[in-house]
Amino acid sequence: MPCAADLVKQHRFLMLSKSWCPDCHYAINIFKKYNVLDKVHLVELDKMNTVESLKLEKEFTAISGRKWVPSLFFNEKFWGNEASLKKLESLDQTEAEFKKVGLL
Repeated sequence: MPCAADLVKQHRFLMLSKSWCPDCHYAINIFKKYNVLDKVHLVELDKMNTVESLKLEKEFTAISGRKWVPSLFFNEKFWGNEASLKKLESLDQTEAEFKKVGLL
């Protein structure tokens, strides 16, 4: 399994997730709303073996500065989480932001 830094480099749009996480489901639904889910590489930690999951979670925490799912990485940088998406949605700015980062 690649390290977190390699995954961020390999996938222009990446989301660190857990399948049971309601905030992760919110983010996925936003990506579906804008028809871009197929462009976002999902890393679902709870579907990996425990050793890999813990290793990646620690590495992603070091990159993003916090232990949180969903964590969104766009263009090799930590972009935000579901709160970032909720704010954009409330301001009707999601489409513009997705265009800016290259998702749309």
